[in-house]
Amino acid sequence: MRLLVLLCAAVLCHLAIAAAPREVSYAGSLTPLNITPTFDKGYLFVYAGHEINVFGPDGTQLFGVSAQVANAEVVNIDNAAVDTDGTIAGAVSYSPDGSSRSEGGGVVVFDRSGKQVRFFDTGRYHPTQIAFGPDHSIWTLGWPGTQHWNDDFSILRNYSQDGQELGHFLPRSSFDREPDPIGPEIGTWQLRVIGDRVGAVIYESPVYREDEKNRAMVWVETDLKGRELGRWEVGANPAPQAFTESGGLYIREGKSVSVFDRATKAWRRVPISADGILLGADGDNLVFLQNPSTLRWVPAGQ
Repeated sequence: MRLLVLLCAAVLCHLAIAAAPREVSYAGSLTPLNITPTFDKGYLFVYAGHEINVFGPDGTQLFGVSAQVANAEVVNIDNAAVDTDGTIAGAVSYSPDGSSRSEGGGVVVFDRSGKQVRFFDTGRYHPTQIAFGPDHSIWTLGWPGTQHWNDDFSILRNYSQDGQELGHFLPRSSFDREPDPIGPEIGTWQLRVIGDRVGAVIYESPVYREDEKNRAMVWVETDLKGRELGRWEVGANPAPQAFTESGGLYIREGKSVSVFDRATKAWRRVPISADGILLGADGDNLVFLQNPSTLRWVPAGQ
């Protein structure tokens, strides 16, 4: 009997430890330019001008990276992602003449040591968001930058790591004429590949006109072949902030956390208490930036 009690106590203790929220501390501020960092697969990308500081899952700063583009004076990495093997990719905008106006776009690839191994130009299509698929391919959301063109184009694209386009999806013409469904956005995330699904936040960009600030955002999902699975209006503010392994879509607004119910097309509050900025998901845990240098993992509630 005593042994059974001890075993039960040990199991309960193990469960309590497993359920306890995890915290990781980082050296220095994670928002040096008031730009929300990007969390992906345990890694954290902190935007500091033309350079991105990369932190590993244990909170250690691994290195800083910046993109090198031939004949370009200004080069920015607007968004970054990490593959399961530590390879890093960035969505790049650049200007040959040094102006702040982006005139080109592409994708930069770094190895796990932070060495740039490749840059491939994507022409008039400017990637602004980036993610890795389970096959190590690269997915992007993009727009034509300031050089708009009248013919149709696809805002979602899939590339091999050597720059070959594997597919293009979500025609621009399938969205409202104004405003652009995708625009420039530094940091945070608007594109995630979870399991066999690609999820994208549409109509979230600071370039929208004043009278379009309350434009309803749209969540779009496709399969890994780019076939659209659904579109849902998710409200005007805030944008979806976490996409979990189980397919849950979450936001934190005020002091409450809500999950999106696709059937009712409405947000439903869940019993989660966590302060700070909701950065994203790690499996079925929500990850919050609780102060300038601490991340906290909290189990997601359905």
